[in-house]
Amino acid sequence: MPSPRPSTTRRLLGLTLAVSAALALPSAIASPFHQKRAPVLEPGGYYNPTSNGGKWLTLARNADGKGEPLNAVVVLDGGANDDLFDDWSLSINFGSYLLDSQGVGSYVGECLGQSDGARQAANLGDGQGMRNQTDILRENFGDVTYGTCRESAEGGEHFRVFPQVGPEADSGAYFLAASSEEPLSQNHMIVPNGYDLGRDEVVRRATVSGGTKSPVTNRTFETTATNASGPGYFANVSIDEINHGIATDGVVAVLNVKVTSDPVAAKSTSAGIRTLGSPSPLLVAQSASFALFALFALALLA
Repeated sequence: MPSPRPSTTRRLLGLTLAVSAALALPSAIASPFHQKRAPVLEPGGYYNPTSNGGKWLTLARNADGKGEPLNAVVVLDGGANDDLFDDWSLSINFGSYLLDSQGVGSYVGECLGQSDGARQAANLGDGQGMRNQTDILRENFGDVTYGTCRESAEGGEHFRVFPQVGPEADSGAYFLAASSEEPLSQNHMIVPNGYDLGRDEVVRRATVSGGTKSPVTNRTFETTATNASGPGYFANVSIDEINHGIATDGVVAVLNVKVTSDPVAAKSTSAGIRTLGSPSPLLVAQSASFALFALFALALLA
């Protein structure tokens, strides 16, 4: 049998190489129909968790797989910044700011930095899977040092914090599970309609006319609120999935926050707080006594 002509041999060799190269390609490239779609940034500046396997519910590990609604999203102008988020939270009377023995301050969410509640987790669809909350911020009643101890004892407003900063959907937004709760004597049970009430209270405080002001840095903030709901939010969530069986109206409040003035540079924050007016000795004694009482109560119920 005569040998193939050189041109035929070259064509056969080229075809063989092309087939081999195609077989060696990753399946995602060889078959574009199987490519994973990139998440779409929502108008408010966050990614919808349900677009990438997440959910608008936390996981309360001690509640038979039920969870609390992620009912608010805070988007800071400029992206994720934990100190700025905590400072904004102080401007709406959530969280604490404590000084150490050297006069260096730090933001904390609960009574003297002590936790009295079970941690929850959430999947924000950012590629990190289920991640524990980074903090829980309790209302402080205008007292940035001891006020959260009062909330721990008497109940009130609080929210859990989950930043969306994973590799697949890094919006830098802070997802909140806000609620209104009963006193410690009632194990911090959520009040009737407590999830919607907690969300609405955060919105009310954040959107006051004239903006809000941090008592620590004197930064001022302007916050605008919009609502998101419908398919992709709570439309497919049943009341049986929500902790305590408390229904929600299915609305997520999206809060866009801008700093409108920043008179205190970040490096002088500690010095700035030391220039604030000192509380009276009586107030300090009362606050310290209340804090000790709250911690004692927490220890008894732990």
